[in-house]
Amino acid sequence: MKFLRAVYVQLRQALSWPLALCAVLYAVMSELSVAGLIAMGPQLITVWNLAQSNGSSLLTLFILPTLPFAMSIAMDWDSRAVPYWVAREGAGRYTVSKLLVSALSGFLTVGLGLIIFVLANGAFFPWYRSCSGADYEQLFEGGHIFLGWLGYILHMSLSGALIGALGMLTSIFVPNRFVAVSAPLAIHLTVLRIMPTELISPISVWYPTNWVEGIHCTLSPWRTLIEKLLITAGFCILMCIGGCICMRRRLENG
Repeated sequence: MKFLRAVYVQLRQALSWPLALCAVLYAVMSELSVAGLIAMGPQLITVWNLAQSNGSSLLTLFILPTLPFAMSIAMDWDSRAVPYWVAREGAGRYTVSKLLVSALSGFLTVGLGLIIFVLANGAFFPWYRSCSGADYEQLFEGGHIFLGWLGYILHMSLSGALIGALGMLTSIFVPNRFVAVSAPLAIHLTVLRIMPTELISPISVWYPTNWVEGIHCTLSPWRTLIEKLLITAGFCILMCIGGCICMRRRLENG
């Protein structure tokens, strides 16, 4: 019950107008990134093409999910509120609730932003044309347009959840709100440089680009979504463990 109460307290702070604003900004920035493509040949455009051609992912997918809530723990440190919340909720419950709600805010930011983007473009362009039949495109080819978009939006929303949690985690290690915003992109680019990606298939779920930006390939769209859910949940569990250890050490050291 204490943990649920801690999550509820964080949810009341997270589910507010900044989250809605970031979702709208996500949709606007995505639209601006494909404006040139639309201008070049609107008769050949589909909403699926636009979603796949979004060129602003480094700005939207790695920054906007952190803005609604990932900076909150750094703000708590600045206002000296962390000892109060830890005394009330416990270091573990406070830290885990912060990480989970930050993941949820990132999930909703990307999810709501994509819904706005897809619906806005769907009013002017067809949803899809003949596709390659890979992953979520299999659902489009089978006539399940709603399920296809649902799977794709959930997939990318999980990326937003991962970024939101990562922003919160880095601000636990370095309690600075600017670190919370900038660190996920810096970490992503660093991982791409240091991991031996030439030994990993680019269509595998273990390829680092597919953890956030891309969509890995499997024989089934639902398997793709489940694997993305599992790897996101796995990273979030590791971040919760690391965040709790770091928070307890910070409090022990004053």
